[in-house]
Amino acid sequence: MITGKKVFNDGDRIRATYLGKFSEAKLLPPATTEIAFIGRSNSGKSSLLKTLINADKMPQVSSKPGSTRLMHAYRLGNDAEDQGGLMLVDFPGYGYAKSSAVFRARFSEMLLDYLQSKRNVRALCLMMDCRRMPEEEELEIAKIARQRHTSFLLCLNKVDQLNQKEMAALQKAWAGEKAFFEILAVSATKRQNLDYLRTFIMSSGT
Repeated sequence: MITGKKVFNDGDRIRATYLGKFSEAKLLPPATTEIAFIGRSNSGKSSLLKTLINADKMPQVSSKPGSTRLMHAYRLGNDAEDQGGLMLVDFPGYGYAKSSAVFRARFSEMLLDYLQSKRNVRALCLMMDCRRMPEEEELEIAKIARQRHTSFLLCLNKVDQLNQKEMAALQKAWAGEKAFFEILAVSATKRQNLDYLRTFIMSSGT
């Protein structure tokens, strides 16, 4: 597990251009390479992206879990018409108990369609609250990533809410975990350890 408390500065944010929201993989704009951001509702995924990138239209952080139901696409750089380079695809949160059964089924179909498409998905970033362990959805996403030979980064968010003893327990709990390629402990609120994630994203586009 990669840990750290280095504060991520505004000047280090990645410049990106918002491309819109999409309901299916086939409707997404063309891109040379892509990174998908996936996570449960209330995992802090939107907050992390809002801290990580600097775009004309920023990710929306809602107080109501499960309110985002489409994929949002961002192209790195300032030119929305440039079909090359790297694109970030922000998926709606999954697993919210009060989401309708219809949406939960549609989300699963949307994600599976995207991951099994012929798009050049270079990496998956899965966001998860550090105070819980992976469940069926996370393990299935990791399995698909392995089958695709796609880089996979698990971001354990909200580590700022752990004391030293709890952090040590977290590291012990994840020691030797082989379902995920890399595990990164972060705090979107305190901007901790996001420099590694920025490097991971930028290197995925080369």
